[in-house]
Amino acid sequence: MSLIETAPRFAVSRRIYNDENIHHAELERIFRRSWLFVAHESEIAEPGDYVTRRLGIDRVIVTRDEEGGIRVLLNSCRHRGTRLCRADRGNTSHFRCSYHGWTYANSGELRGVTFQPEVYGRDFDKSRFSLFSPPHVDIFQGLVFACWDPEAPSLLEYLGPMAWYLTTVLGKFDDGVELIGVPARTLIHANWKSESENLSGDGYHTPVTHATAFELGLFATKSDLELLGEVSGPRFTGRTADCGNGHTMRIQRLPLNTPRPAFHGYPEELWEQIERNLTPAQVEVQSCLSVGHGTVFPNFSFLENFKTSVDGPGRHARYIRITLRYPLSATLTEVVWFGLRPRGASEEWQRLSRLGYLRTNGPAGMFEVDDLENFVSISQAHEGNVSRDFDFTLEGGLHGQAAPAALGWPGDVVDGDRTERTIRAFLLRWHDLMEGNPSQSQSVTVSHGR
Repeated sequence: MSLIETAPRFAVSRRIYNDENIHHAELERIFRRSWLFVAHESEIAEPGDYVTRRLGIDRVIVTRDEEGGIRVLLNSCRHRGTRLCRADRGNTSHFRCSYHGWTYANSGELRGVTFQPEVYGRDFDKSRFSLFSPPHVDIFQGLVFACWDPEAPSLLEYLGPMAWYLTTVLGKFDDGVELIGVPARTLIHANWKSESENLSGDGYHTPVTHATAFELGLFATKSDLELLGEVSGPRFTGRTADCGNGHTMRIQRLPLNTPRPAFHGYPEELWEQIERNLTPAQVEVQSCLSVGHGTVFPNFSFLENFKTSVDGPGRHARYIRITLRYPLSATLTEVVWFGLRPRGASEEWQRLSRLGYLRTNGPAGMFEVDDLENFVSISQAHEGNVSRDFDFTLEGGLHGQAAPAALGWPGDVVDGDRTERTIRAFLLRWHDLMEGNPSQSQSVTVSHGR
């Protein structure tokens, strides 16, 4: 079979999760062509600030130059290719190579060549040797993205309707959001796609994979919800949105009736900001939100979660987390974890938010331990020569799921979040690029907020 077949059933070759030849093709056909997240703007707030990251697996420096512009520079000296900067973060106006001493401004220009007159002559043209950098760098809602493909569409075109949903998460506060501390990093022996698919909108696995979390009270109970308002039913309601280009999102709502929009988990003094900064349809996404999570194709995911009784009855909070996955090999992935908070939130709310995050969706949280065990086991189950010759079947939701009444939500939205439609959307975009079809599957201009 081909890697993905859509008829008579939706079948996916198991080789795409462990084949090194497929992995190398991904680096060229997907990671070299897609817009990739590299940093949050708050990490490089001042001139000279920098962090070191990857674009795909290529090492880069993300820095704010002396004029205040954000630069993404290949972390490799133009002379002999040595890694130029070896620290994870810092502040500097210049980067100096440890091999022969070539020195670059934080804007990328070559400024100093050791023994230049003797080795290269006085007329050596340093302007020919600026650091390599991707042709496209842009920022959306504080998220810094870059793309190696000179023919790529703009970032907003690439995001399409997903920009609208990202705004509901990151654009609702007057002063925006900022990074909490420094990102955490982990290595997992799993394929990078496993978590990208899961966070694209898989609500199907939750009651099984996270059964112990239900038993321990890490999900809201009816008594927890009764402290917040009138409970309208025993089950949460959910929707999924396919935003094109492989970008998808899942939104799950608390089963509450409220007379006006309620943003449980955030301090009530911030509620007015949320209503003012979002459109009415975006407010509907945020009101009584239980969890929202999605993936920006290929390797960037975001999650906003609400937790009750974080530190006693009525002590509830939301948290925002983003994750980034570097595909080091077919079965080895580096994950970078970012916690975000509204600027100016009280210390007590921040404490509750961090506590809820660390217990559940943090790098060592119960939800993540549950999920990572599954992701790793997918790779382990296909170490032999026989198992990878078979396929997966992803038919959940193909029987038809109802589109809700006119919402004003962009993308292809359906009711119900126990489905595999978001995973199919992710994999179809993956397949398009792997088969050499780089055209954008959807380029939609939408209003991203007020």
